[in-house]
Amino acid sequence: MLDSRFWIGLFVSALFVVLLLWRIDFGDTAAAFRDANYLLLVPAIGLYFVALYFRTRRWGVMLRPLKAVPFGRLFPVMSVGYMANNLLPVRLGELVRSYYLGEREGVSKSATLATVAIERVFDGVVLLLFLAAVSVALPLAGLMRDIAADTGLPLSLMVSVAAVPFGAALAFLFVAAYKPNIPLAALRCLMKPLPKGLGVKVEDLAALFLRGLAVLRDPRRSLLLLALTLPVWLGEAAMYYVVGVSFGLEGHVGGAVTMAWVMLAVTATSNLATSLPSSQGGIGPFELFGTATLVVLGAPREIATAYAVVLHAALLLPVTLLGLAYLWAGKQSLVQMVRVGARLGARGPGPEGSAVSKEAP
Repeated sequence: MLDSRFWIGLFVSALFVVLLLWRIDFGDTAAAFRDANYLLLVPAIGLYFVALYFRTRRWGVMLRPLKAVPFGRLFPVMSVGYMANNLLPVRLGELVRSYYLGEREGVSKSATLATVAIERVFDGVVLLLFLAAVSVALPLAGLMRDIAADTGLPLSLMVSVAAVPFGAALAFLFVAAYKPNIPLAALRCLMKPLPKGLGVKVEDLAALFLRGLAVLRDPRRSLLLLALTLPVWLGEAAMYYVVGVSFGLEGHVGGAVTMAWVMLAVTATSNLATSLPSSQGGIGPFELFGTATLVVLGAPREIATAYAVVLHAALLLPVTLLGLAYLWAGKQSLVQMVRVGARLGARGPGPEGSAVSKEAP
């Protein structure tokens, strides 16, 4: 029987796909697909892997208080994690990545999961900074209002999805990193109705998770994480730009310079939208919000739709194939990883690795 999260994610993705498709002319969209210069996908995908390089370097910094993992051993784990995110619903790939690193390197899976949470929050903060930067060149308030009108979604919901979760998560993570006794005390209160043995196990897992937040207690490392997050998303924005050139979007949004600002906006809105629970790879929300952003900034809807679909395919397929290749080379089973993702999502990270480094934060 399929997990309920699969059906929830599939429903959300289907809803966004319907919202995306119901107003387009399929003939004009097919023409946009046909007229694109697909040779430019080669450098575009190269830029994506530059971004993935910086993602891996950043994760290494986050893991350093737990264990120093060389880049050459960490990159395959990152690739497998992204592959799993693209094949499993509601970001279960994050759990698979934590499990896979724990199995390979003997690092606490719960502590590793905390570093993944930090990663996602820093991503959200930088994407919001992109929107703030875009407001210098583009009418941001009008942009958000127009996107809401174009997608048929309430503006208040969009703002809440974009800003509130990341602000709340950032505040929680810093409080938990500097004052771990506060969340532990709250957890003990919640665990009182449970059997004592189960409560102790949950508290132990929470303590390991909190240990993974140690990197946030070092201001220099926190600034380094922010510095490494910027090239991650600038690399992706550059990829978006190159794919935009392949569709001739610069002629619709006001020229090459204006398109640079537009692509920062598309990078922010399309990726913040994937925070919503959806099916594999964020399919649906990514295309809808990427398309809507381009439409309100001057691109024809059919070209914007074709662009968003091709861009998302270029984001998903190469790293998915690379992750599958790493699994095959390591004699790991994709089916096993899917089962691990489902089990971790339902019951937590499971047994912890024992060889956790004692390096001080």
